[in-house]
Parts: sequence; structure tokens; C-alpha cells
Amino acid sequence: MALPQKISPGLAAVEFDRVLELIALEAKSDLGKASVRGRRPLGTRRECELAHFELAEMVRFYLREGLMPLAGLSDPASLLGESVLELAESWQIIRSVRAANAIRETFLRSDAYPRLKEIAGTIPELRDLLSHAARYFTVDGKLREEASAELRSIRSRSHAKRQAIQKNLSDLMSRHADAIQEPLITIRGDRYCIPVRSDHRTAVPGILHERSGSGASFFIEPLGVVELNNDLADLLQQEREEIARITRFISQQITAVAGEILESARIAGQLDAVQACALFFDRSESVTPTFSDDRELRLLDGRHPLIDERLAVARAQAFGESEGDKNVVPTTVSLDSASPALVISGPNAGGKTVALKTVGLLVAMGLSGLPVPAREGTRIPVVDDIHVLIGDDQSVFEHLSTFSAYLLRLKRVLQRVTPKSLVLLDELGSGTDPEEGAALAASVIEHMLESGCLTMVTTHLSALKTFAVDDGRIINASMEFDSATARPTFRLIVGIPGRSRALDAAQMIGLPASIIDAARARLGDRYGETDQLLAELQRRMSEVLALEDTVKDERAALGRASREVENKAAALEKERLRLGGTYRDELDRLKDETGRLLNAELRQLRETERNSRAQINAARVFETITKPIDQALEFVPGHDVVLRVGDKAQHRRLKMTGLVASIDGPRAVLTVGGKRVTVELKELSAVAGIRAAEKASSKSRPLAVSPPSEDVTPVVSAELNLIGQRVEEALDESDKFLDRALLEGRPAVRIIHGYGTGTLRKAIREHLRRHPGVKSFRPGADNEGGDGATIAVLDS
Repeated sequence: MALPQKISPGLAAVEFDRVLELIALEAKSDLGKASVRGRRPLGTRRECELAHFELAEMVRFYLREGLMPLAGLSDPASLLGESVLELAESWQIIRSVRAANAIRETFLRSDAYPRLKEIAGTIPELRDLLSHAARYFTVDGKLREEASAELRSIRSRSHAKRQAIQKNLSDLMSRHADAIQEPLITIRGDRYCIPVRSDHRTAVPGILHERSGSGASFFIEPLGVVELNNDLADLLQQEREEIARITRFISQQITAVAGEILESARIAGQLDAVQACALFFDRSESVTPTFSDDRELRLLDGRHPLIDERLAVARAQAFGESEGDKNVVPTTVSLDSASPALVISGPNAGGKTVALKTVGLLVAMGLSGLPVPAREGTRIPVVDDIHVLIGDDQSVFEHLSTFSAYLLRLKRVLQRVTPKSLVLLDELGSGTDPEEGAALAASVIEHMLESGCLTMVTTHLSALKTFAVDDGRIINASMEFDSATARPTFRLIVGIPGRSRALDAAQMIGLPASIIDAARARLGDRYGETDQLLAELQRRMSEVLALEDTVKDERAALGRASREVENKAAALEKERLRLGGTYRDELDRLKDETGRLLNAELRQLRETERNSRAQINAARVFETITKPIDQALEFVPGHDVVLRVGDKAQHRRLKMTGLVASIDGPRAVLTVGGKRVTVELKELSAVAGIRAAEKASSKSRPLAVSPPSEDVTPVVSAELNLIGQRVEEALDESDKFLDRALLEGRPAVRIIHGYGTGTLRKAIREHLRRHPGVKSFRPGADNEGGDGATIAVLDS
């Protein structure tokens, strides 16, 4: 396993290596951990975008599919350097190859992750090696008896020999039961023995191998099994030699493809590292940033991983830190070619250095293909180096003061900075005379501006804050301070310089009031006015930022609510489509079943004589055919409408509408067109409208409503033309017609037979008289065909 490249001083200053350790915890193999630790900033935008594309795919894979199959993955490099591998070492390599192959197959069988599929496709398949391994090893890494025909033969003979020895010894112990300490067969030095009591030593002749600790028994190899034991020892030696031969053979097979094995492990380790980044991405609620080549930095709500409360458990595991009770305050910074420099001022311990480190660290993480804990819209510049000067660096050996050591490091930065660099300078100009320090700091910033790099500086020097105000290329920023609590909030406010609050800090610590008052007097009224103005500006800016936070939270809540509505709508649509498909399938089934029953009934009707056909109960036929539909309707949820006497209701199956005359348990009487029909209550559905009883009660006095006459013929809804047909054919046609009309629930039909000789008319009317489904019939009226047609009222 190759050692990771040493990190640069700039990356070390922002604790990039500690973040790598934090992410490496998520890797499942040493190869994956090493790959994470080896991550460094990439040099081009294309490389950065590709790395984050891989990460985004792995995040999707993890959230949908779970973890990759990494069990058994290990680094085979150290083992492959040996001349002959032991069986356990060979098995370890085989397991690693299997794990890599499992990863390969995982991504090759799906097109949902094209980049990961492309990477996995480069893992050598090593099919022959895995095929041979299945022949040699069991699932738990033991050598199979079938590894070779010779090994199988030797072990078979050894088994038979052991059984012969054990039988011989069992028989001997039975014959000399008094001399045996315990009826147990033991092994001493690969030879089978029995425990003989010391006072019966001579009862069992044989070779003494060992004496028990108490001296009560001797472990004797009886003479009768010596040769058998010799044979077994010879077989065991042959087995060892055959295993050694197989071991060398397997080792040779592995060594022959050592390069491919190393390559498969390397790629699998890289994918393990990407998965570790995906897990960290999920835990830190990171985003996928965009990248720029034009010096544009837009970090939105960046959170430092080493102080983020969401990663406290991981830090405790990695570094032994105890969980704190503070929440990290996100940092937002924007720099570009028009405003490439930022000067941050504010109180001591207010978070200036943390803001500086957060920017440098998250830029380095983004450029290294690592998750960026920030908000959507974050944009990271592709830089060639991150130069960082943070903290004291007094050199005792070089006899340099803190300030001189800082200048020496600054000199190295100035020598190496390029237009594509990011420079972070903490407390620039401090450690010496304030006026000279401010002048030097301003000149350094001007030099950085001329070089074209992005620069962030923290300072307490008032002259440097003024310099930043006067140059449009420099953005002033300050760390917020809560006057009510006299504590810093660690929030970066862009647009106004900050107050150092040295006197406030001295007052909080408890310095004498006389000293504080004297110091304020020395500063003069002008300083006090400026200080008050800055305080007012910062207060108002804090209010604006608080309002922005409120709007942001409300917008986020609205977005969540909108997404929730969309998700519910999508779920309802999905359920609608599912139910629609289910109903369509059920209707198709009912159609087929009803058609089958109808065909069966029609076939039976055709086979029945005409005289017998007249005795057929049409209602029973209808009930038989519609039974599957009735059964299906029992499972269809209804509206649970309670019907009462006088309600208007419709029969769902027969499609007839009337008033509910009475209800008796599961049945009801429905008045339709003056006729009373008994139906199942569950087959009725309420019809919107005023109940009959309510209509009556709404009048000043009740109206007497006469029921319609029973002789009134219902509206004719179907007709059959039999003119020109013979009597036999006409009667068959009329039977089929009446059957269909009864099944459809028609109240009346017209049969046209013409005048002619009257033979057909007479036969039709005689047939109608005997038909059980015909309630009555009459000649047609003038507008119904006269005596050339017959109107039949059906018993529906």
C-alpha cells in the first residue's frame, strides 16, 4: 500500500489532514482509508467536476441501494512479494479479488450510475482465477477434498484407516475393561492410544507414549495397532506433501496474474474511498459545488467539519474529542475578479481565524473531490495553491521573534503566489508598531491585488480597515458581537468593518474602572463617535441579516410544504393509476366470466324445446349471469349513504330510479313508474334531490297524489321485426329477443309481425301468453303499427 503524499504547509494550516482522517473512518477497507488519505486538490476544473460527478452518483447509489459489497477487500501488495504463498495467504488474496469482482458486477448490471459503471468496468475480471479458487477452497477458506484426485484418495484411505484403528482399540478396551482407566481413545503425537491404569500396566502390551499428570494412568499404543498407526502416519505425510503441492500450484496461479490483482484491489479501494465520501456527504448534509476558472469564490453557509456538531460522534471516534454543546455558525464569503480581497476585523476570540480556516479548508475539500458542507449555490475557484499564514511561529534556533518569523513565512508566500492562488493571512501587520504594521499590511494587500490572486486577511488595525474602505477592490467584513450579552456570535457580516472591543474585553475581565475610563479619555471623542457609528451600523446589519434568516427559513418551510404537496399528489396519482389498472383487470375478468356464463345459458336455451323454454325463469338466468359482478361489487367501497323511506334512489345494476317505499332489513321496496319492485338495499344508491316526504311537508297543506294506473304501459325501449319469417324461426328469434330484454331490465318491447294471413300474429301472441317473463301484451296503437305489431309488457 503506497504511502500518501505529504500535504502542503497551507493544507496543514487549515487542518486538511484531520478532515481526511474523519472521512477515512467511513471507509470499509485499509485500501479505501489509504485512498481517502491520499486525496489532494486537483489541478483542473474538468478533474474537479468529474470527481464530484462520481461522488454524486455514489450518494444516489448509497441512498437507493445501500453499501457496496466490500467484505474481504484487502491490500495484496505485501503478500504478493513472497515467493510461495501459504494457503491462508492465498485465500486472503482470493477474498479480495472476489470483493473487487462483486463491486464490478454491482455496477455493470445497472445503467443508473454511468460513471461508476465505467470505473468498475476497468476492474480486471480474473474469471479463471476465481473459477479455480472455487475448486480449491470451501466458502470459509478451507481446502476442499476435491482439490485433487490424489488428495481425495489419501483422505479416503486415511478415514478408513482411522475407523480400523478405532474399532481395534474399542474391542481391546472391551476385552481389558479392568485395566482401562476410562474407555476413551486419545491421540498422542499423531498416534492413537488408550489410557491404561498404572497398576495394570502389563495387561496391555504396547508402546508407552505418555503418563498422566496424576500418574494414575499410562497412554499406551497397543502392539496390535502399531502397524495401523504407521500406515496412518504414512498417509498423513502423503497428505501434507499433496497439500504442499496444491499450495505451490495455487500460489503460482495467483503470482501469474499479480499485476491484475493489484489493479483490481487499487480500483476497488478507490471506489471504497468514494463511498466513504458519500457517507460523509450524507452525515454532513453537504452539497455538490460548481467550479470556476475565473477567480470566483462563493461559499454559502459553509460549516467547518472539525467544529460541526453534526460530526461530533465521528470526531470523538477519530480524535477522542468530547462532544460540545455549541453549534457551529455557518460562514458566507463571496470574492471575484472585481472584488478579490476581503479584510475581516472584529473582537478577539470572535471567530475571525475560524472563518479564515473554514474558507481555506472547504475550498481544499471541494478541489479534492471531497464533500463540501455548505448550501446549494456554492462555487469554488480552481486554484493552484492555498497559502496560509496562521498563528505564532517564533523560531528559537534562528533567533527570530514572532514578527520576524511571520515575515519570513510571508516572504515565501510572496515568492510563490500566482494569479490562481488563494492567500489567507491571519493578523496581518500585528506584532509590531501599529502604524508601521498597518502600512506594511496595506502594501502587502496591494501587492496581492496586483498579482491577481484571491486574498483574505484578518486584522485589528484601524488604519488597515480604513484602507479597505478606500479601495473598491477590497471588501470589509466584521465578526458580529451581541451587545446585549457582551459575547461574540461568530457570525461574519460583510460590508462593514468591526470593532476590536479591547476596552470592553478589559472591562469584562475586571480591570479597574479607572484604567478603563482613562483609556477611553486618551482615545478622545472622535474615536468614541466612530466607535458608536460602527456599533450602530453593525446593529442594523445584524437586524437585516436576522430578517434574511427569517425569510430564508420561511422560504425553506414553504419549499418543504410545496414538496410535500407534490409528493402527496404524486403518490395519489400513482395510487390512482394502480387502482385503475386493478379495476381494468377486474373488469376484464368479469367480462370474460360473464361472457362464459352467458354463452353457457344461451347454449342451454338453444338446446331446450320451445314449449319447455317458456317455463324458464328469466330472473334466475339473469341472477346466474350477473353473480360474478355482484360478488365483485361487494368488495368495492361505497359512500355509506343511509337510505330512508321516501328517498329517491337508483338501482346501480338495473339503472332504474324510483322512490324508496319501504325498508325491511337487507331488502327494500322501490316504486318505479307506479310498480313496486323488491330489491337488495345494498344495490341502491341515493340520488341527489329533495326527499318526497320533505316535498310534502314543504306545502301549506298536503296534496293527494294518485298512484299511476297499473294498466299504463311503460315506455317501449326495444323492438323486433319478424316480417317475412316462418313461424318456427320467428318464435326462436322472439325468445332470444325477450331473453335479452329481460336481462337488460327493459319494461316493454314491440314485436312487429305484420298483418298477412294472421298466422304469425296469432303464434306470437299465443307464445307471449305462455312466456313467464311477459306480464301482459296488447296490439299496437295507431302510432305503434296497429294490429301489425304487439306491445309486450315485461315482468322486470
